[in-house]
Amino acid sequence: MNRLRRIWLPALSIRARITVGSLLVATVLFSTAAFFFRLEVQSILTATNETMLRNDAEPLIGELAANPTEAIESPSEGQLLAIIDPDGIVRKSSLPRSLDRQITSLSDLGPDPQTVNTPAATYLVSATTVTVPSGDWLVIAARSQQAPTLLLDELTGVLTLGTLILTIGFGLASWLLTGAALRPVTRLREEAESLSATGSSARLRVPAGKDEVSRLARTLNDFIERLRRGVDREKQIVSDASHELRTPLAVLQAQLELAHLDSGDAPALERDIRDASATAGRLSRLATNLLELSKLESEQTPPETDWPGLVGEVTASVDRARIVREGHELEVVYRIDGDDPDGYYGISSTNMGQLLDNLISNAVTAMSGHGSVTVSLSRAGVGALITVVDTGPGLPDEFIPLAFDRFSRPDSSRSSHSGGSGLGLAIVHAIVERANGTVQLRNTGAGLAVEIRLPRHIR
Repeated sequence: MNRLRRIWLPALSIRARITVGSLLVATVLFSTAAFFFRLEVQSILTATNETMLRNDAEPLIGELAANPTEAIESPSEGQLLAIIDPDGIVRKSSLPRSLDRQITSLSDLGPDPQTVNTPAATYLVSATTVTVPSGDWLVIAARSQQAPTLLLDELTGVLTLGTLILTIGFGLASWLLTGAALRPVTRLREEAESLSATGSSARLRVPAGKDEVSRLARTLNDFIERLRRGVDREKQIVSDASHELRTPLAVLQAQLELAHLDSGDAPALERDIRDASATAGRLSRLATNLLELSKLESEQTPPETDWPGLVGEVTASVDRARIVREGHELEVVYRIDGDDPDGYYGISSTNMGQLLDNLISNAVTAMSGHGSVTVSLSRAGVGALITVVDTGPGLPDEFIPLAFDRFSRPDSSRSSHSGGSGLGLAIVHAIVERANGTVQLRNTGAGLAVEIRLPRHIR
């Protein structure tokens, strides 16, 4: 049965499945209602027949009890009665012949109506004893069950036909109503197929109202928009990669050709190999940064970090910078203000370290190994404030609005000759945006300050 359901039901449309289900439910409900209605009518007919049986016998019983010596009147037309005197003689009888043959056994039935079957028909029979001074009289009353049986048979046929008609009507109504309900969904599907075939960037039309179909259309539009943003992002990454990788690849090819030409000059060959290695390293960093940026922009929800986790990444990033820049006239310090034992921030520890490493590395590169970098973490309103301040040359004011664009570089001190790919601040911006925070750049007059605000929440 389960296998049949798995094979058969998926082959049907939703409209057909709903209609079939409605038919099954209607069949059960209407059949059950018809069954109990017939039972109720049968019970009423039985009770009525028993009452009429008693009514037939009661006048005669009362007459015998009051005047047993008077002449007994014959039963009225249509009444099936028999009167037996104390000597066992049938004094009067209007019972049919089939019951007369069983009169001896009928005498033992008692006053409660009993069903008696004969070859000719079925009867409801009672035998009531009337005790008088001269002895016990017996009144036997009977009523034919033919009329109630015929009525029940007729009612059964009507109920069966009515149940069939109602079920078919219910199924037809379900088919029509389901088609009307699914018509907007069909239009959405046809419109989506049309947009897919034409490659249009238009959105699906949202039906009026606030029903399930309109919510489905809005959800599909949001889904389509996310897909388009993902496709646009991939196209942008491919475009950026092809544009940015073209130059260093050409340089690397030229350097390898020079190395081939200088194969007989060991010092020149060593210099060419060293330059080619530096170019390959730049290509590797560029590819790594592009992949990281693509992962950050994938809109996946990042893990959360508590306050001690933020503090740990600040101290670890500063320690890494000190190790790398050992021997330079460079100072890298940090400052922690406040505490937050209950708060959590929407940034992973890895991303926090990556963000600080990029900012510190940019600052150190801009200062050419001379100056100081201060990393601060403090509570600010309902969130955390992270600042990275250096004593470098700062950025041109006109470049600050473009600083977070991919591959953007100023033409002054923070330029590409230092080996930067122009992706560091873009990665910082993607990390902060993913954490629902904000990042700002500003010149301080004695360097550059980066301010990052991360919202806080409690689990």
